[in-house]
Amino acid sequence: MEKKVKFDSLSEDAIRQSMVSFIDFYLDRYLSNNLEILADYKVDYYLNDINHFIFQNQSLTPNQLREELFRRCYSEIRNVITVIDPEYFSNGNLVSGSWEGWYEQKFAKIPVRD
Repeated sequence: MEKKVKFDSLSEDAIRQSMVSFIDFYLDRYLSNNLEILADYKVDYYLNDINHFIFQNQSLTPNQLREELFRRCYSEIRNVITVIDPEYFSNGNLVSGSWEGWYEQKFAKIPVRD
């Protein structure tokens, strides 16, 4: 079994891969206004900056927006991932398989009220 590691312990290539994966996940969730699980983490400050950047750059193509988010919001995205603290394998893959998988696992743990 592959060793589990923290985000900050990943190689630079694995960090880049995981950040790009997070950006794809986040943009999809942002556009569908479905980010409730992230409210459980103390990342509001960083997400406000990221959301402001997205709002200000709506004219960019999706690929341009992803690239610019990585370039211009690098530290904010890195901080969000660090605070969320998901489990990674040493190769940079999430233990949950994907950010969508991570989100669904967290969502499934929310108690349902009748």
